Amino acid sequence: MKQVELTIDGKKVSVPEGTTVLEAAKKLNKVIPTFCYHPKLPVFGGCRMCLVYEKRWRTNIIACATPVQNGMEIETEHPKTLEERKFILEMLFTRHPLDCPVCDKAGECDLQNWGTYYGPQTNPSTITPFEKIRPEENWESDYFEFVSNRCVLCLRCVSVCKNVVGANTLFQEERGFEILIAPDKKPMDTESSCEACGLCVDICPVGAILFKPFKFRARPWLLKETITSCGMCGMQCPVAVDHDGNEIFRIRSTADLKICAGAYLGYDIHQKNRLTGAFEKGQPADINSVLEKISQIISEKPHETAVIASPYSSNETFRAIGELQEKTGIPVTSTITTTLMPVVDGFREEAGEYTQPSEEDILSASQIIVAGNDVAETNPVISYLFKRVYLEGNEVYPEKRVVYIGENLFHLRKLNPEVINKPIYELEENDFSVADKKTVIVYSTTTLKGEDAHRFGKLLGRVHRNTGAKVLLLPQETNAIGLLNSLEMVYMPEIIKQIKEGKIKNLIVFGEDIVDHIDEETLQEVFLKLENSCVITPFSDGLALSSTYALGCALWLEEDRTTEGFRGRISSVSPLKNHWTEERIIRQILDTVKIYPEAMREKPTDKTQYYNDGIFEYPLISLWDFGYLGRRSDNLMKYRLFRENRVEVADED
Repeated sequence: MKQVELTIDGKKVSVPEGTTVLEAAKKLNKVIPTFCYHPKLPVFGGCRMCLVYEKRWRTNIIACATPVQNGMEIETEHPKTLEERKFILEMLFTRHPLDCPVCDKAGECDLQNWGTYYGPQTNPSTITPFEKIRPEENWESDYFEFVSNRCVLCLRCVSVCKNVVGANTLFQEERGFEILIAPDKKPMDTESSCEACGLCVDICPVGAILFKPFKFRARPWLLKETITSCGMCGMQCPVAVDHDGNEIFRIRSTADLKICAGAYLGYDIHQKNRLTGAFEKGQPADINSVLEKISQIISEKPHETAVIASPYSSNETFRAIGELQEKTGIPVTSTITTTLMPVVDGFREEAGEYTQPSEEDILSASQIIVAGNDVAETNPVISYLFKRVYLEGNEVYPEKRVVYIGENLFHLRKLNPEVINKPIYELEENDFSVADKKTVIVYSTTTLKGEDAHRFGKLLGRVHRNTGAKVLLLPQETNAIGLLNSLEMVYMPEIIKQIKEGKIKNLIVFGEDIVDHIDEETLQEVFLKLENSCVITPFSDGLALSSTYALGCALWLEEDRTTEGFRGRISSVSPLKNHWTEERIIRQILDTVKIYPEAMREKPTDKTQYYNDGIFEYPLISLWDFGYLGRRSDNLMKYRLFRENRVEVADED
């Protein structure tokens, strides 16, 4: 790419053609104030705070929207520039309430910071504080609040909702200083197209948009920030967790602007019904005593004991389970043996090794085909990549053609896809005739199970082999791919069948995702058939009350761990600490469990035979659903209630 050379504050810098003056100045670590600019959004140029002086033109220019030219001589601290920046701040402060002591944005407010940087302001007009009041706009939301008096009219909230999320929920009413930000419909939580991602709150430079659950709870400077990867779904989005070491107050997006309702509303999953220690038959028990009993059960009857691993667990947990499996020969299964595993096996049979497309593959694709369940519901952030993408204010990836094939189209409608309304069971290779090498086919593994999933995997394998289209098999669970890569597993319906036949009498269950795959009646039948059941879960309700033994463990917010998902293998740092991780529990069992001779072990079959008998349909996933973790969030469950009521009313109409 052609390079352009310019001078900024006496220093020469060479940058690619098309770079803005603002981004060129950043290369030299120059501080230029902004309100409306964000590198992930298209340039708006409305706030005028990024003024710099161009010596050749002898005038101020806006740095965010002016592309560099050869020979430019820029001054970022010219007296005329400082004077005009100060004037803009004075005008903003003239109509902005000085309510920092009661504003939740205090301490991380751009207006507060730049006002401090440029010194005391004077009021250039005769407007009194009592005349600052602007019309209020009530969003009628339990989560988000708009304070019109604080708005600096940067319109970043409107831009992020349109250009990143694609929901187009927010828009501007009126013009000029009377602009108000409003949702497309009210009440916002039930009627609007809002996805509750919270990006409008995070990107607001002042305290004009607030997250109500955080309101008046804590000051930002009193909290610690931990950057980690989200554990609510398989997208592994980078998030910022604000906490005090004991409690999490909020989860925010990073500069990547990748977050959804799962993290933004689901920060409260750690707060209630936590299992600390152990239960034995529903009563509190000593955890070491319970671990000793479980070790004894495995040692005495490993061939009559099975493990159900959770795709929400860490790679460290899977490694420990693998060592237990190697030592005792205990069979291991998981819910993903009915969802992800069959579709991957089917794909491999037709196309050879499966390689997961990268984020770059999706961004650079010209066409996206979504087959099966709506991935904007199961993994909301993946839909952000289907849109036009900006970097440093410039468009770097164009809008993509989006095609949806299936019968469960919901939030993906925001991208106006071409729709082929056809049952997923009936799809054939010619239904993907538009696919080519520039296409990525995205399939949510929540769509089909068992034999049906295996058959569909073979279909996707043939499409890939014949067209060159890339295929993304996208699980909803955090670490389903890590689990598939870590353990040799038995088809779960086989384990359920052996329990019913009395061949397996003891069951160790990690997590509670099994409740999404087996109906309540069958689950009750399974637990009644068992002599001993042990659930390792973070929560004291649910399966902990139905099992013989229950052991409390850490959530993803409480342990350093490694997972494998859309972003590959990611190591995460936890904001909180809980020493009773799943890995520690397994390793404590490993220390005392006896080795079971290999000669006495039942030899596993070479190839899994998939069938549909005993397979239960996956519940339809919606934007508020994040497995058993999401059901422990009061915020997500309340949001779910609002949305389901809206759907019921629409159905009645």
